[in-house]
Amino acid sequence: MTGRFILRRRWALSTALAFLSGLGLAAQATLPTATPLRSYDKGFREPVRLATDSAGRLYVADPRLGTLTIRDEAGKFLTIRRGLDRPLGVAVDASGRIFVCEAGKGRVSIFTPGWVPSGYLGQGDGEFQLPNHLQITPDGLVYVVDSLANQVKVYGPDNQLVRQFGTPGIQVGQLNFPTGLAVAPTGEIFVSDQGNERVQVFDANGAYLRKFGGPIGMIGSNTTFGRIQGMLADAQGRLFLADSYRGVVVVVNAATGAILGNLGSFGSDPGQLSGPASLVVDRNHRLFVAAPGNTRVEIYGLDAYTDPHILSADLTVKPTQWVREDPDHQRFSALATRPRGPQARRSGELPEIQRRHLVSVLIKVPGVDPSTIQGGSLTANGLPATRIPGAFLGDFDRDGRVEYQAWFDQDRLLATLPDGSAFLVLSGRLTDGRAFESIADVTVVNPTGSVQ
Repeated sequence: MTGRFILRRRWALSTALAFLSGLGLAAQATLPTATPLRSYDKGFREPVRLATDSAGRLYVADPRLGTLTIRDEAGKFLTIRRGLDRPLGVAVDASGRIFVCEAGKGRVSIFTPGWVPSGYLGQGDGEFQLPNHLQITPDGLVYVVDSLANQVKVYGPDNQLVRQFGTPGIQVGQLNFPTGLAVAPTGEIFVSDQGNERVQVFDANGAYLRKFGGPIGMIGSNTTFGRIQGMLADAQGRLFLADSYRGVVVVVNAATGAILGNLGSFGSDPGQLSGPASLVVDRNHRLFVAAPGNTRVEIYGLDAYTDPHILSADLTVKPTQWVREDPDHQRFSALATRPRGPQARRSGELPEIQRRHLVSVLIKVPGVDPSTIQGGSLTANGLPATRIPGAFLGDFDRDGRVEYQAWFDQDRLLATLPDGSAFLVLSGRLTDGRAFESIADVTVVNPTGSVQ
């Protein structure tokens, strides 16, 4: 018996075992029940990529703002990382290091858990043509989809290139603008080959195994999948695909490619999706879907799930445009026509001299009596509300509903905000101990009066 024959027999045996294992996963794969929970619809302009970490925190990359926002597992806004150059894919490793694809510089930047810069993958700038999506496996390997290079690159724990696979083309094993990647618990690598309208499957070494979908018919239209962006694979043998064209999450059998069904539907109503681009499942078994077409992140509970969350408030902020410097104190001159004196106090207004450096925030928590809002718990961007005389409960905006009115020092808030488009994050508690939060858009005008 030759050594070549032995190798072939071992290869056939391992292939058969892998096939049988795949059949076992295929038998387990069923469409999960998805319960629409809520969405995060504030603090974004174009949420496109998501990640979670071991503590349940959610990371949202927004290339239009150049930011990465982080919330805890209950949805509380924790921080925002600014100054990133078109951030796309994001992932967090077992030690808490944060990896961010910066498409504008063609690199993947690495940060410590405290956001201290900690190097790059490979050579840094220019390592990638378009780093679009990434995943970190439990053994510390970092897989990066380079869409313009039509490649998948794999890096080791030392941040250096281990291997790469994929070449431009339409043949099996070749890629045409890949956009997403999922490494399954089995070690198989699923790649959304968007330009070829298919999903390709590779082994751990990058060797081609099989494909799902692909152009059908004379005009090459794909009747199986739309434009797949983000992906994820679970231990139940399921592959979740963000179909950005049809506005759904397609669930397929990872072993056979058979479609198990769809989650969500196209639209802008609660629980619906527009342009879904990224998917993650957290430790509470909740599915988060980045839907940039609706400028929000949609949340679903999968099968048996838990749902820690805080209440969401509605905010009305006045004024919404703030001037960073105003030596002549004329920035609120338009307010001079409002009531003053006793009449102003009864209506919840303040005399001009008091209002000049204050921001008014009207707070409504749906289904909650506004008198149960604890005024001493209110903070905006971490700063406590300013104690002022006058009414704090009433229908100040004349919409037929009572709201809570709080005031904040504008000059102190300005120190927490960049010029241009910015976010005011308000948090508080009710008398029963429940927390609530919301985010409002504001604009900061620079000293020359222009918006950056």
